[in-house]
Amino acid sequence: MNRITISRLLRENVVVVSLVILIGIMAVIANSFFTLQNFSNILSQIAIYGIVSFGMTMAIICGEFDLSCGSLLGVVTILFTDIAKRMNVGAAVLVCAGFCIVIGFINGILVAKVKMSAFVATLATSIALKGFALNYTSGKPINYVNDEINRFGNGSILGLPVIVWFFTGTLLVTMYVLRYTKFGRGVYATGGNIEVARMAGINVSFYKTAVFVILGLTTAIAGVLMAARLSAGNSLFGSDLSMTVVAAVVIGGTSLSGGKGGALKTLWGMLVIGVLFNALMILGVQANWQNVLKGAILIAVVAVDAAFSRKRMKRL
Repeated sequence: MNRITISRLLRENVVVVSLVILIGIMAVIANSFFTLQNFSNILSQIAIYGIVSFGMTMAIICGEFDLSCGSLLGVVTILFTDIAKRMNVGAAVLVCAGFCIVIGFINGILVAKVKMSAFVATLATSIALKGFALNYTSGKPINYVNDEINRFGNGSILGLPVIVWFFTGTLLVTMYVLRYTKFGRGVYATGGNIEVARMAGINVSFYKTAVFVILGLTTAIAGVLMAARLSAGNSLFGSDLSMTVVAAVVIGGTSLSGGKGGALKTLWGMLVIGVLFNALMILGVQANWQNVLKGAILIAVVAVDAAFSRKRMKRL
């Protein structure tokens, strides 16, 4: 294998290489890091946000993104906890799924039909959802201790937490849809060049609306799992969700300009974030400084993505 081929492989797999290096460093400096229990903890830590990240992957590939999913996650935990307490779990799940689909549809219509920018539309939705959550709960958390729900949220199957199985299932479904279906091809085409896609007869408004609905549905799944795991609903839950999932998607290699990326790339991005912040916790770094680092990483990755996008445009 010549030097050019090795260099190209390193460029194309820089996230995986970075992840391996990070794991290797932590394995040397912290004995408690390189254990099966700790890797299970990392997967559990990234699973709930990771489910949303696959919905965000579709949205970003389609040339859009959503700032409202964090507030929506908080609302889901509140609705699920309150309705499960008042009625039953089945009704709570249906209400949460329906509510998130409606919110996703509204965001999609605002962007695809009203022609609002995704930034403005989803920021407005986020503010409205946060206000709804605070009014619904009077700013207080809702607790509901239910043994069956708690066992589900914190249980394991074949040695892996239930939430990790949901995370894996969402990954596989997203990979299949993007790689092997007409819908996936439409998402890539719409994000790659919307005018070319429109001239090719692709209903770009449908795909743009659909990705917001899908993102809403993945947020519903994540919110229900979080509420079941914590036996509580709170408007503060998910406050860093949007930033975290966008960071994971972009770190993985999905371009903010649209038309490029995939679910497997997002998995690597989520693992990098999960391993990094697990390492910081083991090393005793305070949570506030972890957020500073998360923001710095996001700025750096977006800057690099913008630079590569400019280079691609110059080649064209």
